[in-house]
Amino acid sequence: MKDISSCSNTKELIALAKEVCSITKPNSEMTDDEIRTIVHWIFERLPDTSWEDGKMIAGRAGIDLMLFVTMNEFPEFYQEHGLGQYN
Repeated sequence: MKDISSCSNTKELIALAKEVCSITKPNSEMTDDEIRTIVHWIFERLPDTSWEDGKMIAGRAGIDLMLFVTMNEFPEFYQEHGLGQYN
């Protein structure tokens, strides 16, 4: 199986995550839970993600990458959940 470092763009990254997570729907038909599933799968594999007491800790680079991927591949999800807001 390929790993995320073999992906050269967001489409390849999402396709790999969907394949591993057994999601066959087109992106436009995926539910919020399916989107969360593949984003979580990718997040777990990013170099700056760590684990503390069984809890996933996302690094800044990983957060930025996931926002970029979500914005590019799932713009409705990105907008509906207010992911572009600075808190």
